[in-house]
Amino acid sequence: MALMDDLKAVCELRTPERLPIFCNSQEFDARYSGLTYAEYIADSETIVNAQARVIEHFGWDWSWLHVDDTLEFEPLGVGVQGGENVVPCTANYRPFDRATLGSLTVPDPRSARMPLLLDAATGLRERFGNTKCITGRVAAPFSAVTLIFGMQESFYKLVDDPDLFTDALKFAEEQATSWGLAQIEAGCHAIWLGDCNASLHLISPSDFEKWALEPCKRVTEAFQAAGAMVFLHNSEERVEGLKLQAMTGPDLLSVGPGLDIARAARALRGKQALAGNIDPIRMLTDATVSEVAVETDRQVRLAAEGGMVFSSGECVPREARSENLHTMADTAHKVWELVGPEGQAGPSSE
Repeated sequence: MALMDDLKAVCELRTPERLPIFCNSQEFDARYSGLTYAEYIADSETIVNAQARVIEHFGWDWSWLHVDDTLEFEPLGVGVQGGENVVPCTANYRPFDRATLGSLTVPDPRSARMPLLLDAATGLRERFGNTKCITGRVAAPFSAVTLIFGMQESFYKLVDDPDLFTDALKFAEEQATSWGLAQIEAGCHAIWLGDCNASLHLISPSDFEKWALEPCKRVTEAFQAAGAMVFLHNSEERVEGLKLQAMTGPDLLSVGPGLDIARAARALRGKQALAGNIDPIRMLTDATVSEVAVETDRQVRLAAEGGMVFSSGECVPREARSENLHTMADTAHKVWELVGPEGQAGPSSE
């Protein structure tokens, strides 16, 4: 069974023939390829070559083209800062007022630095075809508002000027849709839809339902209608939050490292496909290889029950240990041989 068939099986809550293994390792990938992060994102060819190198060495079943959270907001006048080994981040937000919002237009996806991700997606799709899941990324509408105008001002507007926040969400939804569709056209099989600022460690369940749920659901449906899978990531730490996020209809719901994957699986088994969730700090950076092997074994056995991709739970830092990532990948494959469909079938009688 090909990778895309395995992913389809997982998203349909079945057990795949071969377990897809993901890792949110882009910062680590740059170091592993002998690059500073600034060098890694200097051009799309460098990204493609670095991703190919790491995929071939570790055997990941995807390429995660995150790059940074600011690509689509820089053309709006949002200030961006970076550094040699610092992922570019927002430095100066736009004023959150009616005049500023009215002046914003959805940028052409080929403007500013946005082609960096688009061209990398095309290059990786040409190199790997359908043998790896080329995954782009989009900030979901609620989080996008906070990335344009700042989290503090955005949360103030929820109370002080809800009509303005509603209109900002409409703009963010339009931009998110445009940016994601451009990545799908460029060759992405899936979109990593990030909505970490709508997780329940920042907003209440009622605010999630009021503000974040429907815009995220509409964006998800637009990407799915264009033929792509949607992997939603809120880095959620509460089962209640996962249940709410599942209502947006993602193909996979990524479980953050702060929640035990067994609890998430029990709560959503048979209802929502999951991805998760090896801790990139506690396990992949600070643990011993033996500890990584034990945790990988535990999670892969959960995945054998169906409806789950095995993955890191968050971004893997540059400082992560190579031997831990190798152990994660190698152990996952070995355990799957025992507990996956072929292992459960037992030896052939022939």
